[in-house]
Amino acid sequence: MQNQIAYLSEWGNSELDFKKQGQVESISTHFIVTALLVNKSDLPEIIPILEAVRTRYFGGASIGSEAVGNDHEKRKQILEDLDEIGFKIIAIIVDKRQLVGQGLHFKGSLFKFLHGLTDRELYSIYPDLEMSISLPMDESFMKGFIGYVQQNHISNLFNQSDFGFAAIQETLMVQTASFIAETLARCYDETVITDQRGDFIEILKSKVLSVKFWPDTFEHTLANKPEPGPSYDPLLAELSIKLANGFFNRKSSDRAQQAIDQISCLGYLLFHFKHINPTRYITSFELIEHVRARRGKNVSLHYFQTKVIAPLRDAGVLIASSSRGYKLPASHQDLYDFIGHSNTIIEPMLSRVKKFRDQIVMATDGKLDVLAADEFKLIRKVVL
Repeated sequence: MQNQIAYLSEWGNSELDFKKQGQVESISTHFIVTALLVNKSDLPEIIPILEAVRTRYFGGASIGSEAVGNDHEKRKQILEDLDEIGFKIIAIIVDKRQLVGQGLHFKGSLFKFLHGLTDRELYSIYPDLEMSISLPMDESFMKGFIGYVQQNHISNLFNQSDFGFAAIQETLMVQTASFIAETLARCYDETVITDQRGDFIEILKSKVLSVKFWPDTFEHTLANKPEPGPSYDPLLAELSIKLANGFFNRKSSDRAQQAIDQISCLGYLLFHFKHINPTRYITSFELIEHVRARRGKNVSLHYFQTKVIAPLRDAGVLIASSSRGYKLPASHQDLYDFIGHSNTIIEPMLSRVKKFRDQIVMATDGKLDVLAADEFKLIRKVVL
């Protein structure tokens, strides 16, 4: 039985006529859906902490951005307190300006498009996910999404997905989802974007399971795009993104656990590369923890190296590595780091193989050469 529950909220509006910008108040440039995933068994511990946050920062009223507004220091303090709570974030961020000309001129067609995006992002990873929202009072995105889920995910013996309304105490989770959605809006939406956005994402990054951008363009919208130079080669960076996206396109519908873990790991690398810092290495521990959180089960370092990283590289994805961890390469140094790191492993290993082979040859007067088999011809060519 599925033990995970997602609390959903959204930010933005359905207005697409950007010619009215300035005439109509608050025509958002983006529409954002946020889901907070928690284990049901953790709720008794989470709710009291949220109650304390509500009391500390909101005077006992609802957890909401209205009480924070442009007080960015207060928002960061709240985010830091929320960072201690055991939930993970899945977000869908749509640039509505890119929808013009897509046949989505009406709210109904726009919401259908958004329903499909949200459904695929949530149920592709968690097919039995239970979801909860506050009771919608109008023809909102969430009201339509309820119908979409009920139509496409009918509960049966093999699919226990469910959609419900948050109990009174659980509305704190939905309020928190709304607060996170509004915080992400201040990172991306042109009507409320702030220069503090990098700080917000830096705090939230450990909570992020997945952020789906539409369209998924190569833009550094949060981290300042580095100037071309020794630490950043734009052409190499674009190649890294292109090859990573190619893997996503090929494997996004693959439901094998290893494929899901590979997508999860690569998504985390991409998110940091594009929206936080393209020069930062990410440790094995951080990546393994991300895979664990998404699959709900621990994975070993050996599994991570042989079933996640190695197949990604075998599929043509560029992943640099060094003693500092892993990243998508963005500079010549990243490439040399990978080759140098690999050389510290390969060269001693080949040396040991040669010594092993030479000792056997000497001991048997040349009658047995363990590298004589055809499957070892490449090794034989290198060491002999």
